[in-house]
Amino acid sequence: MSKKRHFICTHTWNDTESRNAVIENTRGMTDKMFFEALKSEKAETLQHWMGKGDFFFCHWYAESEQTIIDKLSSMGADDFVITMATKTKK
Repeated sequence: MSKKRHFICTHTWNDTESRNAVIENTRGMTDKMFFEALKSEKAETLQHWMGKGDFFFCHWYAESEQTIIDKLSSMGADDFVITMATKTKK
C-alpha cells in the first residue's frame, strides 16, 4: 500500500456555465455528502474552499496527484474544472 500525502488542489472552472451547473447540481448537498462523494481508497477530500471567483481550492489526502485526477475524472468533474494538485511538504 502506498503512503498517502497531503495535496492542495486548485480547481479552475472551465467556464461560467460549468460553475453554475455544479452549484445547481449540488444544491442541498451537505458537507458530509460532499466529502463522501469525493472519497476513495486512494484519495479523499478533507477540506474545500469556494468563493465566487473562477477557481476554488480543496485539501486532499491521496497517494498521488494521479489518484486525485482519477477520482475526479470518475465523477465527470473534468468536464467542469481543470485541476492542479500541489503536494505539501508535510
